[in-house]
Amino acid sequence: MKLSLIRIGNSQGVRIPAGVISQCGFKKVLEATVQNNALILQPADRQRHNWDVLVELEAQNTPFHEEGEWQW
Repeated sequence: MKLSLIRIGNSQGVRIPAGVISQCGFKKVLEATVQNNALILQPADRQRHNWDVLVELEAQNTPFHEEGEWQW
């Protein structure tokens, strides 16, 4: 699918067809990243998927001793 850039004030944007928005599950806020010169759009809430798992993994790498003191 080819899309054209459109002028939005001093910026530019892309109109995304309604069917694509629905299929991708887009809401009001999107998360945009650039990988290998490609713009990737995802629903913003998808970024928090498995967040609890990542927090637990990070907690395993804390610099604390079991007594609660910092390990330097």
